[in-house]
Amino acid sequence: MNRTILGAVTATGAIALQFFAVSASAAVVQYCGPNLCYEYDDAQAAAVFYGQPGFAGDDAYFLPNIFEARSADGVGIHSGTNTDTADATWVFSRIWSINPNNEIASIYAYEEGDYEINYAAGTATGDLYLAAFGLNAVEASVVGTDSVAFAGDSGGLQNWDMSTTITPSALLTQVANNLRLTIQNTLTAFTSDTTTGSELAYIEKKLILEINTVVPVGTEVPVPAAVWLFGSALGMLTVARRRRAA
Repeated sequence: MNRTILGAVTATGAIALQFFAVSASAAVVQYCGPNLCYEYDDAQAAAVFYGQPGFAGDDAYFLPNIFEARSADGVGIHSGTNTDTADATWVFSRIWSINPNNEIASIYAYEEGDYEINYAAGTATGDLYLAAFGLNAVEASVVGTDSVAFAGDSGGLQNWDMSTTITPSALLTQVANNLRLTIQNTLTAFTSDTTTGSELAYIEKKLILEINTVVPVGTEVPVPAAVWLFGSALGMLTVARRRRAA
């Protein structure tokens, strides 16, 4: 496993790139697993919600500490209005395969959390947007989405999950070995403030996980029948792959 910080130093108008050990002051981080490398800005605004990514081999994941929308008696913790909104977009500026003959076949995003609504007029929602943009040529991004929506008294704390899979190697014309990945999440919670002192609606994100796989260009790999459990909290992960002409 290799993790370095890439810092930019500007002198006499030129930009010199240097590698440093991981530090809180540096901005651009690179991590390389056995097959894939990631690059991201650890100071981007979304880090307040997502936290910093963790890595296991070629996989990247987030374990957010505080990513929630909460409205109580018509007042949200972020907006101060009836509908509270928490919205954040995380960007991996580059994800690339170490072997340029390998493509990124699929990116699977799984998310889970909990929510609670304690009265009939309350609502809570969550939205996931995943997009991979190929950096080898200009063409439309590969996009996947999912959402959850809850209304009315939940009867106590409840769990939720959502997921989406995108397949860059199948849908991009270019060789999918060098991508920019965007993950956007929006959470909302609504209370009406008709019964002051008793209305609560909130939704919180506990986990975000991306699984990235590579397949040699021009090689057909069947969809695996195996199912993995990534820790006790994660659901089933599936990977779709396809044939790409050499």
